[in-house]
Amino acid sequence: MTAWESVLQFDRDLFLAINGIDHPVWNAVFGWGTWLGDGLVLTLILFILTRTFDRRRFPKNFALIGLGMALAGLVNGAIKDAVDRPRPLADAAFAPDSIGVPRLPETFGLPIRDHEFLAQTHDVRRLKVIGPPLRRESFGSGHTTAAFAFAAGMIYAGRRRARWLWLMFGAFVGASRMVCGVHYPLDVLAGAVVGVVSSVAFLRTFEMFHGLASVPRPWPRRDGPEDLNVMMVVGEASADVYGARILERLRERVRSVEAWGVGGERLRAAGFRAVADAHELSIVGFTAVATSIVTIVRIYTRLMSAMRARRPDVLVCIDLPDFNLMLATQARALGVPVVFVISPQFWAWRRGRIPKIAGRISRMIVAFPFEKPFYEEVGTPVSYHGHPILEELARRFESRDAAMTHFGLDPTKRTLVVAPGSRRNEFKYLLAEMFGAAKRVSDTLAGWQVAVPLAPKADEADFRAEADRIGLPIILTRGDNFDLFSIADFGLICSGTATLEAALAGLAHVVVYRGHPLNMLLARRLVKIDRIGLPNIILGGDSPTFPELIQQDATADRLAERALGILRSPNDYERLRAACAEVRAKLTGGDVSGAIADDILSVLAEGNAAEPVESVL
Repeated sequence: MTAWESVLQFDRDLFLAINGIDHPVWNAVFGWGTWLGDGLVLTLILFILTRTFDRRRFPKNFALIGLGMALAGLVNGAIKDAVDRPRPLADAAFAPDSIGVPRLPETFGLPIRDHEFLAQTHDVRRLKVIGPPLRRESFGSGHTTAAFAFAAGMIYAGRRRARWLWLMFGAFVGASRMVCGVHYPLDVLAGAVVGVVSSVAFLRTFEMFHGLASVPRPWPRRDGPEDLNVMMVVGEASADVYGARILERLRERVRSVEAWGVGGERLRAAGFRAVADAHELSIVGFTAVATSIVTIVRIYTRLMSAMRARRPDVLVCIDLPDFNLMLATQARALGVPVVFVISPQFWAWRRGRIPKIAGRISRMIVAFPFEKPFYEEVGTPVSYHGHPILEELARRFESRDAAMTHFGLDPTKRTLVVAPGSRRNEFKYLLAEMFGAAKRVSDTLAGWQVAVPLAPKADEADFRAEADRIGLPIILTRGDNFDLFSIADFGLICSGTATLEAALAGLAHVVVYRGHPLNMLLARRLVKIDRIGLPNIILGGDSPTFPELIQQDATADRLAERALGILRSPNDYERLRAACAEVRAKLTGGDVSGAIADDILSVLAEGNAAEPVESVL
């Protein structure tokens, strides 16, 4: 007998010893317990456990562990097809032609079949089968694979030492498959190995994206550092401006500051070393993210490699909430404190995510006073110093005529500003409708000119082509948007930071937004507030003060009709001008960037020796 034949014989003997234990309670426990390894049953158990005991990370934890189980099942299925080992009931070593008619007693409702075999040694052996009499594809055990994949996922995502007890759950399911007479010990062992390896390999491979096992670590105190290594990641153009000002204030307080990460023109001008350009991540909407996923993954992977290699003293995140919070999870696992500047608008549509932020960041710096209580309620360190945009609002020009000359505008005409957004997918959907509305206004009211502020990376040719198509004379400008808003008479403004800037400049305007239909369908189901414009959110009230035309309402005719109605009504026009003054009064001024720089240094000075929040699983 060869060594391998000896192993197989020992496998059969061990199987028959385990299977031969016969007691009603024993049979009932393992007979019913085997179904705990069924894929649907395990998925239901996983859902209940993660939803009930680990809600902070639900449904991410449920989805990821479930995908690990599914992958393990596919791998094990491929192995079964390739090996196609017979189950005990069909093993030729047991001379299946000697099987007699099975008797069918029941234990707690479970049918039990006893089959007599004549082994090759001519010893009479008895095989007990609980459940269906399966015959093919034994190696490895599918139920055991699923159970150990489930156990490995729970251990991987867990925080407490008791999580290792999940291995006993997998072992119980594996033992039940032998008691029920459908798998050999080698089948169970193979299933356990496939389940653990497949699940852990999947979760570990994508750990830097999901952070399921990235436990926040404390960071050391650094009181008054002379050298500072700052990693900063910003999104849209306004975030680039805020980041540059914060960097300038840090350099006033620290002898040497090395700053790097994702930034735009303003940050690079401030001595920032860009690993990637902020314009590449300036993406809004579910569909836009889906079409740009390759770029996002490429930049994220590059940032993770740089963060591990350079080990920054602090990570400063501005805008890009989902991207930055994913990055923040990995930074905290490396012991890097995270300061998040300008709160993601989760309070508007995903309030349940606010508690989830607590374990990912070291301090949140909000831009609006009403945001602070949201974070205080969940125990997240939070500061409010005013909106950073206030620092950019000083007018460059001494007079209106000087500003008009700078922008190439006619001082004898009234000015309509059309601002279709700073992101590609915004002006893709808005440009034609906003230009159409502007043409109707300028054709209806004499003495008007149209000015269009361009985002830093916007292609001037696209805007001119659309304007020429409908016959609309436009004056394109780039930069100094606050000065343009200050001298203009009315605006059609895409929802976003520009609406706040327009209100602070005293510009009466209509808020406009239009996006991909799928994005808007999802947004309408998720958004918890009844307005979209920042000035309207700040002002509150029963209804939006500044008119909002969104999606199907944002047509050229309706935009023009609403704008003309306001311009023909002195009372409505002055009411919007007064609302602009009220918005400004609600936001404090001062050296906001300086205060943020002080917060960053205080986070470093305080350190954090506290134990991280643990999952209960």
